Amino acid sequence: MDSLEISSGKKIIIFFPKVPYPLREHGISVRYFPIIEHLSKSHTLDLVIFRARPDKKDSYEVLRRYCRNVSYVQNPKYQADGIFSKLKTYCRFAVPWSPPLSPVAHGAGKLQRVIAEQAGKDRYDVLLWVGAMFLPHLLSAMPLKNVGRYIVDFIDSPSLIKERWKNDLFRFESLERYELWKTIRWEGEVIRKMDETIYISAVDSRTVPEKFTAGRRRNVVPNGVELGSYTAGKVDGIVSPSIGFLGNMGYPPNIEAVHWLYEKVFLPIRRELPGLSLIVIGKDPVGSIKKLGAEPGVVVTGTVETIWPYINSVDVFVFPLLRGAGLKNKILEAMAAGRPVITTAIGNEGIDAADGKEIAIRDTPEEFRMEAIRLLRSADAQRAMGDSARRFVRERFSWERILTRYEEIVVGAGNRKQADPVSTCAARSAS
Repeated sequence: MDSLEISSGKKIIIFFPKVPYPLREHGISVRYFPIIEHLSKSHTLDLVIFRARPDKKDSYEVLRRYCRNVSYVQNPKYQADGIFSKLKTYCRFAVPWSPPLSPVAHGAGKLQRVIAEQAGKDRYDVLLWVGAMFLPHLLSAMPLKNVGRYIVDFIDSPSLIKERWKNDLFRFESLERYELWKTIRWEGEVIRKMDETIYISAVDSRTVPEKFTAGRRRNVVPNGVELGSYTAGKVDGIVSPSIGFLGNMGYPPNIEAVHWLYEKVFLPIRRELPGLSLIVIGKDPVGSIKKLGAEPGVVVTGTVETIWPYINSVDVFVFPLLRGAGLKNKILEAMAAGRPVITTAIGNEGIDAADGKEIAIRDTPEEFRMEAIRLLRSADAQRAMGDSARRFVRERFSWERILTRYEEIVVGAGNRKQADPVSTCAARSAS
């Protein structure tokens, strides 16, 4: 493979669970395409991507502008495995001190060899692993003789995800509890063994009790918002009053939230405000969401070329998120556009906006309805919360500040005063 030589800085190899491009394709690309752009200015980057299927050529070409090498490895989750390989995985799962089942692959030995082979192509100052997928196999392959420092960016805590989401891998609640128990301890082991760990929010960083991590640092680095792409136009045909939802509509927590919003908020309010519309903005809507688009007053956009005109056209955004982990990028985007947002405490995790000023935090259907009606009936209230939200996002979530922080962690430079101290009292019990 041809090489693009970058003379200064560190040599960094990054392992990805999916292609980190285009920018808005998924959560990994939202977070990592800006990081790749930034790190490539001073450092030599090699990417290794576990892909499920061949990707568009333009994705490869764009990444090659910033990276010396881009290597694709077949994602083991999409390979056929023999019965003995599967039995070996499941038998290992029965051992209490083995990794949880979710992030591992059958044929572990082969994957460990692939990791060692990729990391052995050069002498790297840093190996950065993104997400939890296949991470147990990196730990089994360590130490790698050509690697100086090891960093994992969990993004979302695997333990918090496991705690809040039902896992389709298991039919029995006892197995789900066992998987959660193993995940908490395994995540703690990763924190102990890595030189640095990174999370997207303080809530994620504090999920594993400190007793499992021997006092090791856990860094918190949120995503930024791409404010430079913002445009002020609106979409014709969307009229007030309107409420909206923004997000990937193939993502289960978003699907759940939109149905809750439609049934418990939109329909009751529409009886009081007959002209109210519900605008669902987001790609890949599943069948049940598409059906909502046929209901009176509901618009389901599907994939749109530019999100800002649609965001600008909505009076109030409502995000009744009932589960999930990490930072909610779509809420930040709505706030960055100066739109008032109503959400749950889970929706505000990692954002930490002030209730009643920069955001509205509500729990029950009645509370959501009351706040939505209040905002819909007052342009001044909408403007006040929207302006506060815009200022908050610009001050706290600009990419410039975040990228500098991320680079300091990765290259091991400077006195990182913003590292998240994990307190024992804030950490969840693993019992």
